[in-house]
Amino acid sequence: MTERELYTLLDASNIEDILRHFPSRYEDLTVTPVSAPYVDSKRYVVKGTIKNLRSFSRNGSFIHFYMHSFSGEVIPCVIYNQPFYMNVLSSDCEKLIVAYYKENRKSFIVSSVISLDSYAAQTGIKPCYSLPKGVSPSFFTNCLKKILSNENNRTKLFDKVPEKYKNKYKLIDAFDAYKMIHFPKDHVQKNEGLRVFKYQEALAYVSKAMILKKENEKRKKIVLDIDVQKGKEFISSLPFKLTEGQRKAVNQIYKDMVSKKAMYRLLQGDVGSGKTAVAFISLYFNYLRGKQGVLLSPTFELSKQHYQNAIKIFSSFSVKVELITGQMKASRRKEIISEIKQGKIDIVIATTSIISDDFTFEDLGLTIIDEQQLFGVKQREKLLLKCSTSDLLMMSATPIPRSMSQIINYDLDVSSIEDSPFGKRLVKTEVVRSSDPLISAAINKCISRDRQVFVVVPKIEENNRSTKSTEEVYREYKLRYKEENVACLNGRIKKEEREKIFDDFTSKKKKILVSTTVIEVGVDVKEAGLLIIYDSNCFGLSSLHQLRGRIGRTGDFSLCLLIYDGIDEEVKEKLNFLKEHDDGYSVSLYDLKNRGSGSYQGEKQSGKSELLVCNFVDDRAVFTCAREDAEEILNNLDKKENKEYISSLDLNNKPHLV
Repeated sequence: MTERELYTLLDASNIEDILRHFPSRYEDLTVTPVSAPYVDSKRYVVKGTIKNLRSFSRNGSFIHFYMHSFSGEVIPCVIYNQPFYMNVLSSDCEKLIVAYYKENRKSFIVSSVISLDSYAAQTGIKPCYSLPKGVSPSFFTNCLKKILSNENNRTKLFDKVPEKYKNKYKLIDAFDAYKMIHFPKDHVQKNEGLRVFKYQEALAYVSKAMILKKENEKRKKIVLDIDVQKGKEFISSLPFKLTEGQRKAVNQIYKDMVSKKAMYRLLQGDVGSGKTAVAFISLYFNYLRGKQGVLLSPTFELSKQHYQNAIKIFSSFSVKVELITGQMKASRRKEIISEIKQGKIDIVIATTSIISDDFTFEDLGLTIIDEQQLFGVKQREKLLLKCSTSDLLMMSATPIPRSMSQIINYDLDVSSIEDSPFGKRLVKTEVVRSSDPLISAAINKCISRDRQVFVVVPKIEENNRSTKSTEEVYREYKLRYKEENVACLNGRIKKEEREKIFDDFTSKKKKILVSTTVIEVGVDVKEAGLLIIYDSNCFGLSSLHQLRGRIGRTGDFSLCLLIYDGIDEEVKEKLNFLKEHDDGYSVSLYDLKNRGSGSYQGEKQSGKSELLVCNFVDDRAVFTCAREDAEEILNNLDKKENKEYISSLDLNNKPHLV
């Protein structure tokens, strides 16, 4: 590994890009008193001497040794599936270990081993980094030391925050702040360094949001009447009654649509809250004013489902609805493109293929983006360019409480659906091991009651990694539950075959669907009663909650099984939180707080994350202060320092986060 290779792997172009690769977390290495009786699953930090070191290769590799602690205790220790430790450990060497006691094994399961002469062992706090494959923590740490030991680098750092606000909050120099974050002597120093970059990030975030909001307010449109009576007749024709939350959202959207200012609204609601119904009503309002509308979805399966539902809902009305995807025949695609351009199609339901340059509308009035968190900012902007005065409605199943939404979505108007058409969903969640007999019992019970089963795995193909694949699970399930009952679906299967597989599952020809996360968003199989997620540690909390939304959609009891065979206590805490909480607001708050490093937008939003150390839960006060300061800066651009700060912002990386 060379420094040049490190810069390439981290997509870094200068020393600040390296320094801004902040720790993902800090591990407390304060030594824990060790004395029997030991507490099951408790975390212990022990200093001592390693004795009787041995390695084994039986059903995986493991290393066994006894730790003679400096306090006099002798404890049995095991390291699983990390054979490289045999190259750095030896009998009689002195180390610091972090381990969890397991009563059923009468051993301490070691998660990390640290040299006593290391900076982390001496200070009692260890920065932990998320690094690309091939980059060792020691190599990265040495690069940081090299940069931060050179005082000449102090002048190379880019910090345009006006001096007024640095002084206001007594923020230390950025170079010193980097030292305190990467090599903290204690938690007080670490927090002092973090204050600098939390404020930097919050100020940049809210400043860009305010600029974007001002840009959106300039988007004007010609106001056209919407026949309110016909709108009410359409709503009355729906096969369900709107909830209070849906009615409120519909009214807010209607007011936007008859306003001179183009709508720029986010509709948020938990899985199953009825956002799609609101979208169809909005599209009908748009039809009544003589405009074309488009509903954009992230997957073919979801687009097809929206299309089938739209055909049913609009069957009694003279509304022309068409589905277009990138997988359709070229001749049919060309025909639909021509009809859209001529205004012969009223509502277009599509995947991202519609963003391509060959699509133009005769008179686009409303753009709806479903599961908008899965689209990049540039994709949304490209679609808006097709009609700069089009109303825009974005939908998300990642609901955020109103007080926080005012910070996160400062540039958007927000509608929230906080109730459900079925009342409280009866979905029970359990965290189990892959050997738990509950799995097969739940599958058999679900099949006997003629309900479908979703089985989700993190990858498609088998490889040397221990995580399950669709290939492996599909093979196992065919043997166990008969081939005629099991189907397999993933993104590599051809469109025609995927369509048939999904139809077979929804029609109950197949009772079990083994799949990747292609079924995560919007897929509606009402009678599915069981969801099994293998290697659930591989998924984010919001993704797990979205997947859980695929079951219990009729209000009947359903079961979600999260399979995890590991020992990581942080993972167990996350999964158990999901077990205890079934509402999207709680899940979103937990996710916002515990992601810590990393923007809530994720990679699919706009590439590099812009919030690396700040999070919207713990640092709400920072955002509140930054919001006041940003308003002051933008209202005083005649001041050179303020103008330079705004000019320094990367306005191509805009803050759409949920």
